[in-house]
Amino acid sequence: MKNKGGSIMGGVVILIIGITLLWWNEGNNVRNIQSVNEGLKNYTDVKSDKINEKYDGKLVATSGKLIVNTDVSDDEFNVISKSAVLMRSVEMYQWQEECEGEENNCTYEKVWSDELIDSSEFTNSGHDNPDKMLYESEKFISQDVNLGAFKIPDKLLDKLSTKKRIKDLSEEVANSHSLRLNNNYYTNSSEEGIQIGDIRISFYENNTKYVSVLAMQTDDHFKVYKTKKGKDFFNLYEDEYNGADMFQIITKQNNFGKWLLRIIGALCVIMGIGSLFSPIQKLADKVPVLGNIVNMTTGTVSFIFGISISLIVVAIAWFRFRPILSIILIVIVVALIVLLKLYNKGMIKISSKDEK
Repeated sequence: MKNKGGSIMGGVVILIIGITLLWWNEGNNVRNIQSVNEGLKNYTDVKSDKINEKYDGKLVATSGKLIVNTDVSDDEFNVISKSAVLMRSVEMYQWQEECEGEENNCTYEKVWSDELIDSSEFTNSGHDNPDKMLYESEKFISQDVNLGAFKIPDKLLDKLSTKKRIKDLSEEVANSHSLRLNNNYYTNSSEEGIQIGDIRISFYENNTKYVSVLAMQTDDHFKVYKTKKGKDFFNLYEDEYNGADMFQIITKQNNFGKWLLRIIGALCVIMGIGSLFSPIQKLADKVPVLGNIVNMTTGTVSFIFGISISLIVVAIAWFRFRPILSIILIVIVVALIVLLKLYNKGMIKISSKDEK
């Protein structure tokens, strides 16, 4: 009974989480749409080679060549890059646990990971990982980078990717840190083989030539532009885009996030409702045939109710921001329910005629 009660309570919690997520996501989606519309009305495409003071304090879109005036370096390992961003990547060889089913059927494999894997929560003992790394991953950003006549702040440069691997590492630097240089990694692994807890260090730099920025112009700098709905425009993209293109990218990103959270929210609602049926399912499982029927029925009911509740939450949330669209959605849902009832009545009549 304790397990059944826990399952029901867990289901209620998941159901509440799903409904809350759906509600928040729809409100956030509307704010995103309104912010993009505000940005589209207020932004100006400007050239990056010259500062125009009349756009101070306004939202601007500009693009051009990325100019790195000062090299960036990792002084600890004496790695210098002429790019805007340098990344030190530290990985540790660790145990990773994979468990399946309720019988704690777990397998363990050794992997390189740039994050510490907590082995204290592993199901089976004998697979211990260290609780800290000898060195930490770190990002280094050049302090003097331009986009034409504009200075690019650190927070925008932090958005640049670091995909290009630096290969000319120094054997002398490796020795100074009691490390070995192996296949363009600094590592403390012995020549005999890799052991749990060993690290490897690699370096990556940005190789972007052109960038685009959407932000507020302040003198020769960029700052955050905040919309009336509280959304920020402070965007940097690799490659050259005009303002319309950047807003299109933002809209696509918003749409992806919106639908991802909608799916996650709906799944939480369906799973929450399904958990409410778990006591019935466990009892029915004692009878093989009955268990299959009950599981299929409760699964179908959970799916239908979950989708219905999710649609209702979305409709109510939109009623707050877009009442007309919400009413249309509710009318469609009601119409589908009416059609389903009429369809069922028709099937009952057909069945009755067949029996006669």
